[in-house]
Amino acid sequence: MVTENELICKCKKVSLADIEHALRNSKSMSDVDAAFADVQKQTACSTGCGKCHDKIYDIISQMMYGLI
Repeated sequence: MVTENELICKCKKVSLADIEHALRNSKSMSDVDAAFADVQKQTACSTGCGKCHDKIYDIISQMMYGLI
């Protein structure tokens, strides 16, 4: 289980709380790809090495569908 302050994107120092906050401010809550792009634009997550891409995508999907 991921904790709120755990860094998900270590390159850009983006935590789960940062992703959650950006997702709440996202303009697109019906499409996971668009929401990911919006969160990425707000936080710069997954723009460094890219290793966190799948994890962040999964987290956003789970948040959108109420699993987190």
